[in-house]
Amino acid sequence: MGSREEEFLKRLKATFRLEAEEHLQAMSAGLVELEQLPPGEQTALVEVIFREAHSLKGAARAVDLSEIEAVCQPMESVLAAWKREQLQP
Repeated sequence: MGSREEEFLKRLKATFRLEAEEHLQAMSAGLVELEQLPPGEQTALVEVIFREAHSLKGAARAVDLSEIEAVCQPMESVLAAWKREQLQP
């Protein structure tokens, strides 16, 4: 890999780091808020948290961070099952 490509990847990963922090903060805040909602009122917030996990997974894939992608996938699966009411917290 040439120096231009290495520099580009370095900038991409720095951008990812900022984006990942935003997704993680949103997911954390959503999970805390979710704990306070009664079960019948959780679906919309579960969707928001699911979208954050999905976006983080896609961003990780774009910068070839498979470890982060691998953590996001099961989280997405749990949240998707929760949205479909196939899983209870």
